[in-house]
Amino acid sequence: MPTEEIISVDFAQEDAYTQILPRSPLMSSYHAKWDHIRLDYHQQPAYETPEHSPQQHVISISLTKEPIYVQRVLNGHVHHECIKYGDVVVIPASSYHKLSWEIEAEFLVLSLEKALFARAGCDLIDMQSIEIIPHLADSDPLIQQIGLALQSELESDGMGCRIYIESLATTLSIHLIKNYSVSSVKVTKHPEGLSRFKLQQAIEYINQNLEKDLGLAEMATVVGISMYHFSRMFKQSTGFSPHQYVMNCRIERAKKLLSKTEQAIHQIYQQVGFQSQSHFTNVFRKFIGTTPLAYRKQVKI
Repeated sequence: MPTEEIISVDFAQEDAYTQILPRSPLMSSYHAKWDHIRLDYHQQPAYETPEHSPQQHVISISLTKEPIYVQRVLNGHVHHECIKYGDVVVIPASSYHKLSWEIEAEFLVLSLEKALFARAGCDLIDMQSIEIIPHLADSDPLIQQIGLALQSELESDGMGCRIYIESLATTLSIHLIKNYSVSSVKVTKHPEGLSRFKLQQAIEYINQNLEKDLGLAEMATVVGISMYHFSRMFKQSTGFSPHQYVMNCRIERAKKLLSKTEQAIHQIYQQVGFQSQSHFTNVFRKFIGTTPLAYRKQVKI
């Protein structure tokens, strides 16, 4: 009897899911080109996947309102699971995986490149020694929260703010290393925050590049530390996460441009690093309580 061929699935490819699922994702970050992480939102009918091996680490988050009973074959071992809303499953890269379920299923899938772990926490541990281990259906509130936040960011304007995406991806990768890895990782704490010089470097870089879609990785590179430590030390020094600080700077610069120039709104949002006018308007309203146009009318009176 012939052995069924195991399909290698590369989630860096747009059509990856056509090899293993009957429907394409309803929403995907593929075209947003997030670095080393992809999010896909699915609604799939009852189905049995072929046996496959993902090239990336894969995390699924169930959004099905009612419990769903599945049979999973993972590396030759059969598992019967009752998956509830919010439950998380972690499938390491290069695992052999097959799954079947009998009702319509709604879920998120996060696929993570191995490079993400090295970039996020390169000064924590020798990344060559990290081995992610499988995690069958169970709750993990942090992973669920990150998945839903990434989904919301993708829905906001189809792209997502780069620094926010990278911050969430970094938190997720370190969480996996600490909780779903065979290595015992002790994260060094830096209660003193960034040195005055490194903080000045970071702030100057932010203010000089506000018009760009700033990334956490490049900001961490400027001061010569990992994304993980940069995020925490920057917040210890300023009271704000890098994402919050950048947004504050963008809104303050936008306020000056609105009050002191006659530039059109579409010119201003590009100068302060927003990817669309709708995103700019939504964030401005959240921070200031009114739209950019209404603010300009108020300050011009």
